[in-house]
Amino acid sequence: MTVCLTGDVHHMSLGTRDQEYLDRTEVEVAIEYAEIAAEYDVPVTLFVTGRAAVEEPDRVERLAAMDNVEIGGHNYWAFDTPLHKAWRALEKVTGGRLGSWNGPRAFQQYEIRKTIEVLNERGADVTAWRDHAYRHDQYTAALLAEEGITHFSNAVGPDEEIRQEDEVTVVPVNTPPDHEHVYHAFRTPGSEAVEEFEGPFGGKSVSVDEWVRWVRERTETLGDDEVVTILAHPACMWLADEFKTFKRLNVQITNVPARTISESTADTALI
Repeated sequence: MTVCLTGDVHHMSLGTRDQEYLDRTEVEVAIEYAEIAAEYDVPVTLFVTGRAAVEEPDRVERLAAMDNVEIGGHNYWAFDTPLHKAWRALEKVTGGRLGSWNGPRAFQQYEIRKTIEVLNERGADVTAWRDHAYRHDQYTAALLAEEGITHFSNAVGPDEEIRQEDEVTVVPVNTPPDHEHVYHAFRTPGSEAVEEFEGPFGGKSVSVDEWVRWVRERTETLGDDEVVTILAHPACMWLADEFKTFKRLNVQITNVPARTISESTADTALI
């Protein structure tokens, strides 16, 4: 069994609800997250928006230089432009016949290239990708392959398997993602965000301690030859309890082989 510890890192101008509760930027939180993982010799893959590398170039460069960190792409603007908004509105009104969260194909290609270029400038060799909010369309995998991306971590669910898609290896998040299931920041018991959520792992929300137990239980159901992908956002882990439980998660990961997303399938037969 191989474990991949992953997280997503966003630019502060995005103005997410989590960011309202932070006392610093997401990149700063990610640096502390990676330093904690390094204490336990755990590699991490952090999917970073291109805009974050522009807003905080020195900090992203510091992340990219860390021996235990792989930097992956996480879109450039995280779909927060007028074109993105118009294109997904078109998808909604046409029932999915036209439009996409990712924008027109040519624009999506441009954004992928722009993200990779700016992360490369900060010293990151980008071969892994996860779209913001897992949003992708019928063009995404092929466009990523054209730009040298080898591993794609957008699929989420208990029954998702590693597979090839348009020459890119899909490495799914096959344990409950933290952001959707851990109480933190605006996600509190009884809140609208909690009560109205339903995802591939159901609608349950739990404390961060319970989430780690849930991830461990889920891991125990997977076979010895499986790649276990954990999504633990730096911001979420800090907001939940200032990394206390995240440290315990790293202790557990030290008991099994751990790899970055791009290295995860080296010994895995693909379907």
